[in-house]
Amino acid sequence: GKVISPQPFTFDHIFTPQCDTRSIYNHVAKGAVDSSMSGFNSTIFAYGQTSSGKTFTMRGKASKPGIIPLAVEDVFRTIENSPDREYLLRVSYMEIYNEVISDLLEPESTNLKVHEDTNRGVFVGGLKEEIVTSADQVLRLMQAGEAHRHTGKTNMNEQSSRSHTIFRMVIESRERDGRAKKGSGGGRSALEGAVQGAPL
Repeated sequence: GKVISPQPFTFDHIFTPQCDTRSIYNHVAKGAVDSSMSGFNSTIFAYGQTSSGKTFTMRGKASKPGIIPLAVEDVFRTIENSPDREYLLRVSYMEIYNEVISDLLEPESTNLKVHEDTNRGVFVGGLKEEIVTSADQVLRLMQAGEAHRHTGKTNMNEQSSRSHTIFRMVIESRERDGRAKKGSGGGRSALEGAVQGAPL
């Protein structure tokens, strides 16, 4: 067969094993969350082999929150510091397992389909969106959704995620007085953005 010459790969940054998740969040994800608060769609995903730490990096644990809980904290901190805007936040949480999409917030909803629409873009039909008003409520919904995930034992991990998940938070906001002001979302009074987190 033909010998393929080595390909160089360039990395934006390499994090050492000693690096904590908050440092990773600040370096990689915070800008995406800030953009979502300004009306842009953002995606943060972790990709790697089984047992490489994707789920832990994205979810973390109570004493060491992951990327998604840190993003949720940031969203609500920004809201708290923006008294001139009103917000509406919705979250959804889905699982993709064996090419079947299931709703982790509504476990009876399985085999959901992906659709495309000129107004909405690409979306999953029938996926439940919960309106949320606090970081604690979001984290409780995530925890409830996690209970419905497919997991199993592998050679590398006693409790391995056997599926891919996408956690999505849609952030809508508008100025309280209804008038556009410069500096906020480029002078737009109504904004809608979304941030998605996915361990793939």
